[in-house]
Amino acid sequence: MASCGNDEEFVINCEIRGLGSKGVEMYYTTRSMQRSGFHPVDGKVVLRGVASEPTLVEVFTTDGEPLFMCVAQNGDELEVKMDLEKPGVIKIKGNDPSEEYARFVTENDSVLKSGDVAAINALVADEVMAHPDRISSAMLLVTRFNARGYELKADSLVNTLKPQARPSWVVGAYPGMVGEQVSSMARGTVKPITINCGQLNERDTTLRYWPSNQTYSMIVVTGTGKGDSVRTMLKELTGKLPERRFKALEVAVMGDSAMWKLAIRRDSAKWMQGWVAGGVAGTAVRTLQIPGVPYFIVADSLGNQVYRGYSATAAGDSVKSRLARFFDSGNSDEDTGQVAESGAKDAVADKASVRNAVALPASPKKITPSPNKRLQRMDNGQSGAAGSEHAIMKSQPQR
Repeated sequence: MASCGNDEEFVINCEIRGLGSKGVEMYYTTRSMQRSGFHPVDGKVVLRGVASEPTLVEVFTTDGEPLFMCVAQNGDELEVKMDLEKPGVIKIKGNDPSEEYARFVTENDSVLKSGDVAAINALVADEVMAHPDRISSAMLLVTRFNARGYELKADSLVNTLKPQARPSWVVGAYPGMVGEQVSSMARGTVKPITINCGQLNERDTTLRYWPSNQTYSMIVVTGTGKGDSVRTMLKELTGKLPERRFKALEVAVMGDSAMWKLAIRRDSAKWMQGWVAGGVAGTAVRTLQIPGVPYFIVADSLGNQVYRGYSATAAGDSVKSRLARFFDSGNSDEDTGQVAESGAKDAVADKASVRNAVALPASPKKITPSPNKRLQRMDNGQSGAAGSEHAIMKSQPQR
């Protein structure tokens, strides 16, 4: 099967053993997302597209199984050979970025499919730093580097790449998304938060959060599937630590308050629970720049963030390490000592796995036909006046 590329299109000649006549879909970005469907014969198919600049091309079967990725632009003619029984072994010819990407994926298949986030990220980081002038390095960064919990490293790698090595249609929104997470707004001082939750237990309920009311506090942003690990961690911390030393605020990102009320019934929570209209874009939490759920922020009494990330384990450990004396002494919630203000401390590394984290709509991913099968890529705060109110949560009786 032969095809001839020209300046008006790019052509990808594919020979995929085991594909048979199963349809394939090609996705790539120009000024908008482009999608095309093709029907192979005996595993052979010719893909055609139009892109005036280099663009990241992703190819899937019609049921969403990832096949391969490459870079192409008008005038390119590529040849792709692979076997579905060995999906990690890919041969691509036609341009340097695609050939280098395929060679790297094939040579490091065992690590890339291991699921070890730290090992994969280290492997990709080494390649990017060794070849910052290659478009293939940009491809690896946006498709193989898991930025969850590694935002600072991802931002550093983006800036390591030479300008010519990161075409806009290849890297997409990735630089902006990771840059947002390392911005002064995202990692700055946590401000007071006021959340109106509406009717709860036949009362109009308002949550008022001030970091200065306790030595440390934790903001937990959850979705529809909070998970027992989050619940267990919050119960342990709020059950053991004096309220003047620690309080937690859980903010639910759900479709409506009815869903939220049903979701919290089983919690028997001693921590504050609220629901925000508009999700993470809601006025109350927008400045926190939450990239996904569940997400955890631990702050000291000055509002300095001492932990920020996806791991419930690391967030809990951050609090325990700073308030260890209360776990050892057996102090209870009856403690009424003064709040000890503390300066910013180094954030505890997010060492736990984040495989169960749910991505929010705003994401550096490119749109694909089956998000659950594609490769992983990587809110102005409404201040509540502190006044004379003491509690973080206050229920206001209906009048």
